[in-house]
Amino acid sequence: MNLLVIADVHGCFFTLKKLIKTYWDEENTLLILVGDIINKGPHSVKTIRYLRKLDKKTPNKVIVLRGNHEQMFLNLKKRKETNSYLTKFKKEMKLSRLSIRKSLDWISRFPSSWENNYVLISHAGIAKSNMRRIDLNAEDSIINNRSELKNIGKLQIFGHVIQDYNQPRFFPESNSWGIDTGCWLGGGLTAMLIGSNGNILEIIRQPTIQNDL
Repeated sequence: MNLLVIADVHGCFFTLKKLIKTYWDEENTLLILVGDIINKGPHSVKTIRYLRKLDKKTPNKVIVLRGNHEQMFLNLKKRKETNSYLTKFKKEMKLSRLSIRKSLDWISRFPSSWENNYVLISHAGIAKSNMRRIDLNAEDSIINNRSELKNIGKLQIFGHVIQDYNQPRFFPESNSWGIDTGCWLGGGLTAMLIGSNGNILEIIRQPTIQNDL
């Protein structure tokens, strides 16, 4: 089965929906989002509703990975703290009558990575300094890392860091692709169609839709 891997959405619901409707073959392709589906952009709640509906409609075909923004949401709620992102998100959820408790429960089940024998997909990649420790809050964790990646003997796909010139970038030393192109800033949403054996079939660029700016 092929993989359609989508970069950081950050609440850009209309752009995400356009990309999925145009490029996702739900019968033959696993849909994987690299995390950070919320915050920064204007439509976090719409994004959550849409992905949850897709997940129910196509069981076992939609995988949302945990990003640092999802982890931040979980951490703040656990510590009963807040920040500007969480305050805005909670207000948006209340206005749309989206359950904070149910959303928190859904987000808490996001895995930190997905992999097979040929490719590993995560939010921030496996850092050279990281031996795949379990602590997701570590600075070099698989959801927080911003340093050079380790070559793990298989292709890595990651988001988290907006790539230069809003273009996806290949890093040959670590055999990895960075695909965050800053959709919420107008850089477009990037996705990669990958064969199950790790071969890249297509790099997809969906321009940011005006309603997401």
